Amino acid sequence: LIMGVWVQMLVALTFLILALFPPFTVTVAVMSVDLGSEWMKMAIVKPGVPMEIVLNRESRRKTPTAVCLKENERLFGDSALGVSVKNPKTVYRHLQSLLGKRHDNLQVKIYQKRFPEHQLQDDPVRGTVYFNSSL
Repeated sequence: LIMGVWVQMLVALTFLILALFPPFTVTVAVMSVDLGSEWMKMAIVKPGVPMEIVLNRESRRKTPTAVCLKENERLFGDSALGVSVKNPKTVYRHLQSLLGKRHDNLQVKIYQKRFPEHQLQDDPVRGTVYFNSSL
């Protein structure tokens, strides 16, 4: 009986000591990416801080979803759109509307009418479209 009381007191003392220590917590920041067909936004959420939209190089909250592939250079966002004025064949936009689509899909036809400078080909292996580029 006395041994049982000692064990209970030891367990109670252990829990009391553990209760006095500050809780061990890990703070983690989470990043979210919203990839749209025209714009892309990124946000960071940290404990104790409201959601924060990340600013790009131009100090804007949204970045155009555009990629420029020319020679040995790759440009993204506003830099890619700047090149599209002089050389539209090297800039690819609104790519999300083409993901996983077959060549006979209505959205592919609309894309070809909107961007006639791009040559879309049918991939017989995957059954999707790809860009025919001479870079």
